[in-house]
Amino acid sequence: MATIEKAFEIVNTKVNAALSHQGYTSRNVTSSNPNELVSLYTGEETAYSVIYYKDKKHMVMRSCDMVDNAPDNEWKTIATWMFDPAADSEKEAESIGNDFVDNVSSPVFKQAARPKKKKKKDSDDGSGDPVFFSKRLINVFPELRDEIRDEQDSYEEFRAVTFTREHIVPKVHELLSSGTDSEIDKLSEILSAQYSYGDIDTRPLITIVILNSITEQTQKDSIKRNMSDDLLKAWAAAEKYRGKKVKPAKQKKQSLMQKLMAESIDNQKAYNEGRL
Repeated sequence: MATIEKAFEIVNTKVNAALSHQGYTSRNVTSSNPNELVSLYTGEETAYSVIYYKDKKHMVMRSCDMVDNAPDNEWKTIATWMFDPAADSEKEAESIGNDFVDNVSSPVFKQAARPKKKKKKDSDDGSGDPVFFSKRLINVFPELRDEIRDEQDSYEEFRAVTFTREHIVPKVHELLSSGTDSEIDKLSEILSAQYSYGDIDTRPLITIVILNSITEQTQKDSIKRNMSDDLLKAWAAAEKYRGKKVKPAKQKKQSLMQKLMAESIDNQKAYNEGRL
């Protein structure tokens, strides 16, 4: 097992190496909150920070714009990983560091991170899309790494609902049937975190597709044990749609949320009955 200080050092060594090549400077900062470990990297236009929340056991990579040579502190989350020093090792810290480096080194991400005219974001819209969410689950289901890559190589667009049903839901059921309490708690924490950070396409994947597929009360109880209040409430609301068809209020291009509510319920019911 790795101490959180060692894990934080491993992650930041990788991030610092990647950002220094891009002209960023590592700043000597500390948090006044004893619950947090924090690092800061500044460039001409953008600042990056790695922060670890000890109570939530979350390792977070975030960014914001630079204004007058200082971060404007309007932080946007780039990636979130669970790291439990009581259960995880330096290997997991290495994986987190590699993921953070992939994010800040991606040409697409660097283009998106450039300062731009700010617009208000939909209050229901988080920062994690379905691909982002699926990659977070690699921390529990390592085999998802290859399955995500195959999905992206095989299809022009990531088939979020289909991928979740075919690759994530069966793994969740297997874990709930035979996994340890710590493994189930870890999954619950990741689902809670990603529901909080997820966008309007990701949240129904968690509630309607994954959680609504769990029908055995003992399995429900086990995954609820370590679940956030927000996700508990969202799951309770989503359960009302099981077995029902819901049509969008207006005839317009449907979001993934609307498609899931209108089209996925029957498929989910068929899955639960063993017909899929």
